[in-house]
Amino acid sequence: MGSSSAEDIPAMQEIVLEFRAGKMVFYGKKVVPDSRKGLVHIRRGDEGLLHFQWLDRNLNVVEDDQIIFF
Repeated sequence: MGSSSAEDIPAMQEIVLEFRAGKMVFYGKKVVPDSRKGLVHIRRGDEGLLHFQWLDRNLNVVEDDQIIFF
């Protein structure tokens, strides 16, 4: 339980923006709310890329990590 996984939040990243946010999921042909509490981070990674991350606030685990190109 105390071991960290590859999905844990890296300590070396700069947080540009952070806010609480839920999530929606497809259920058949409908979009329904996910009941979990979440947190969105916009981070600048060690490699210099900008990441959009959604974290499960209860587990403190990054579930979605998308790179933003601009």
